[in-house]
Formats: sequence, C-alpha cells, structure tokens
Amino acid sequence: MSLSWQTYAPPDGDSYRQILVSPKSSKLRFYWTALKLQFGLKGVWKERVGETDTIYWDLRVGDATITLHLEHFLGITVFPTEGAKASDASVELLAQAYAVFE
Repeated sequence: MSLSWQTYAPPDGDSYRQILVSPKSSKLRFYWTALKLQFGLKGVWKERVGETDTIYWDLRVGDATITLHLEHFLGITVFPTEGAKASDASVELLAQAYAVFE
C-alpha cells in the first residue's frame, strides 16, 4: 500500500489534508479499505453514494465524519467530510484513520 498524506487545494482556496490510500482505483482495495476503517475505528457508514467511476462513503464515529473516496483517475483517498470546514473531531478522526493502516 502506498499510504501518504496529501494537501488538497480546491479552486475556492480552502485547502485541507487527506490520506492517499492508493494512486490506483481498485474496487477491491476500496472495499478492503472500507472494512479496515469501519472495524479499526468502530464506525458506521452513514452515506454510500457511487457510480462506476466514482464512489463516496461517509464513515461516522461519534461526532466526527470522514469520507472514503474512489475516483477512477485519482485513486483512493480519505478526507474530512466537511473538507476545510471540518470540525476538530473530524480532523482527529482522519489522523486515527491513518494510524489504522500503520
């Protein structure tokens, strides 16, 4: 696995940190990542939206939410659901998610 931290900078200028799980989009790896996060963080999947090339799943743990994202051209990432406006709890959950993979 090629796990690493990245900074995402959308056009609106508000950047935030995200985890790059894999630069390749593999549905098998996406589902494996989802299970690892769910059981490692003891979370509940609240929202599951997806198509053929793009999938977004929101994992809720307490008051915090992170999003697992598969994008055909970008790979698999995990980020605070609210992006740059994320609560401290969601940012902390993202750090805990990174630790699940170590």
